[in-house]
Amino acid sequence: MSELEEFGLLQIPSVIHKDDCGYCFESMYNDDQMASHALNVCLTCFQSFCDTHIPVHQSVAKNDFNDKHDFLLKVSKIRKPEQKQPIEKKLKLEITEKSEDDTYESLWWLTKGAVIIADYRTQGLNSSVTTKVTEILNARSSNFQNMTQAWQLEVKPCVHVENLEVPNDNPQTVANRCTDCKLGSNLWMCLHCGNVGCGRQQVGIEGHSHALKHFESNPGHPLAVKLGSLSNSAADIYCYSCDDEVQFADTKKWIQLLLYWGIDIQSRVAQEKTLLELQVEQNMNWDFQMVDAEGHELRHLEGSKKYGYGLQNLGNSCYLNSVLQVLLNGDLSRWSLEGLGDFPGDVLYVSSNLRCQLIKMRNALKNEPEKYPHGVKPTTFKHCIGGTHEEFSSGRQQDALEFFSYFVDLLDKKVFEKSSSNPNDLMKFSLQDRIECTKCHGVKYTSQVSDYLQVLLSDSEEPQDLLANLAQNFQGDEVEFKCPTCNETTKANKSCGFRTFPEILVASCSRIKLVNWVPVKTSQEVLVPGTQAADTAILELGQFKSNGFDPDNETLLEKGEPAGFEPKANCIIQLTEMGFSENAAVRALYHSGNSSAEVAANWLFQHMDDADLNDPFIVPSAPSKAAEVNPQALENMAAMGLNPELCRKALIINQGNVSASVEWVFNNLDYCDSSIQESTVDEDDKEYGITDKDKANYRLKAVVCHKGASVHSGHYVAFIKKQVENEVKWVLYNDEKIVVADSPTNIEEIKKNGYIYFFDRS
Repeated sequence: MSELEEFGLLQIPSVIHKDDCGYCFESMYNDDQMASHALNVCLTCFQSFCDTHIPVHQSVAKNDFNDKHDFLLKVSKIRKPEQKQPIEKKLKLEITEKSEDDTYESLWWLTKGAVIIADYRTQGLNSSVTTKVTEILNARSSNFQNMTQAWQLEVKPCVHVENLEVPNDNPQTVANRCTDCKLGSNLWMCLHCGNVGCGRQQVGIEGHSHALKHFESNPGHPLAVKLGSLSNSAADIYCYSCDDEVQFADTKKWIQLLLYWGIDIQSRVAQEKTLLELQVEQNMNWDFQMVDAEGHELRHLEGSKKYGYGLQNLGNSCYLNSVLQVLLNGDLSRWSLEGLGDFPGDVLYVSSNLRCQLIKMRNALKNEPEKYPHGVKPTTFKHCIGGTHEEFSSGRQQDALEFFSYFVDLLDKKVFEKSSSNPNDLMKFSLQDRIECTKCHGVKYTSQVSDYLQVLLSDSEEPQDLLANLAQNFQGDEVEFKCPTCNETTKANKSCGFRTFPEILVASCSRIKLVNWVPVKTSQEVLVPGTQAADTAILELGQFKSNGFDPDNETLLEKGEPAGFEPKANCIIQLTEMGFSENAAVRALYHSGNSSAEVAANWLFQHMDDADLNDPFIVPSAPSKAAEVNPQALENMAAMGLNPELCRKALIINQGNVSASVEWVFNNLDYCDSSIQESTVDEDDKEYGITDKDKANYRLKAVVCHKGASVHSGHYVAFIKKQVENEVKWVLYNDEKIVVADSPTNIEEIKKNGYIYFFDRS
């Protein structure tokens, strides 16, 4: 069989990784006519590699899998001259598939080894060959597939929609103005009685929330539809009881209901933006100043080893871009991915391997950033990092602090678990809680390891000092306490201090507060040492050092039987009155130390999208030093053909849950090797940081800022201190844009919108 006949018989998958090289960010797209950019699609595994890295892929395939992988389709896409057209920005509900034929001309070469078998100029090719080439060129890219799935907006019916009946009397006519204030726009019609009320006020949109007030006066009328955006292809239906967007699964019922209110959906044309369009537009408008006080554009910096490169926004990925820029490009003390070394020689599918994606990002940033003047798209990286996580695998905006914590934890568990030099250890420190019973004056000390410091701000619109708020946080308060010595519930003084100090301090200001029982983000000005780029002021944390147990002057409380977790009843009441479920309240109190409703509420605001937030909460059992697994469970998993050592690890992590363990194994197949060993050393036994309080002095290096009314909308950027022309200046990383941010307006942005602060120990 000839190579062309072999090619004609290939089974082409519907999705192919062809957006960039598996080992770098080289693509097949060219803005000129030179065809200098091309990718080789491997016709054995349907991954794509540039000319530099195709030998690397073939070496892995040959050495570890005894396969050549030398049958390739090389593709280069040349941009066609564009016709002048008016630029119109359109907002889409979801990403739609478009052909590239109108934008690019596709050049291709079919090769076997070093021999070109056919190319785009070859005459008289069999139709089976040209058909296969077309299939490969038109196959959906893996990144496009991932983005499409991530961006689909999921709106479901609710019980109120399902229970709503269409009236069977004569059709009615609805008003064209708000019945309370006569406003003629931003109108919502009650689907139960036809009352028309205005919506809430938004940026540039007038409103007085009379539609909501109608529901509050009529709790049995939760459903309303926005009249201005109603059309035959879109409908904004909101359920005030469920506090969410909903839809009618029964289209016929929906059309009949609207006809009853005198609305013919088939001929309806939207006059106003939908809720989604308003949200996307608002996110686009939440931008940071890219001009100075005189209106001049800030100086652009080209990608280089000194400044790195930009990261293009994938839609709502600015939270990821900002955190990555600080960690990979923030010049933080010794935090580096150099310890990962080169690409592993036994990984064939590099695009789904976390270690490979980290190396790919590191190499591009440190070794060849000049190759990417327009930045890179971290699509494959995001997909690999997000994995099966419900939120971080989606296209929705996320909280940057949550992502930072998730990212660090993921690297600890999946990349640096067996490494003696984990760069994340530089950010870890130990906090020590001290509890003193006010009756017997016995004391109890407990420690916990953390990788960031949460700073609660006071409820004030006045500028706040970071150090003063830290002092307030560490001051402590009086709590209820079940004293094992007194054998009764007493009052206790609880305080906190640093047991150890990190090399890199990550601190986050909690900028969430309740306004009319709705969590909103504030823009309080926070004064932080080093906010001015040339300011060398330091943050001194030595004063917050915990002294630890003093055997000469203190008596330890009796250990007794470990007391079970008992959530404070008054805090449960307060949290449920705020609208949280009892399960969520109990979970929050457990994770926030059971101290107060306010602290628990702040924890809840940061975990609103956790999939298990409202599930019944089971207090975790204390981990044992020697990790044991159920032999029968281990045997059952091994019988499925899974690696026994990996199964054992999964059972330990998932506390014996076989279903969760099986899922974990399939999501962590890159750990399948014979060297896996489960450590029996408790994480808390490992020491992090330093104990000398005189050396706990920190200089500000970078800030992740957030602008917007909620942590789940708006926009994130990173400010990083860099040497620019022999001066220390703030450099703003706004997705793919890198500019010198030395304008006073940028300093104000840092003060008002600073969210995560990164300090180096000086």
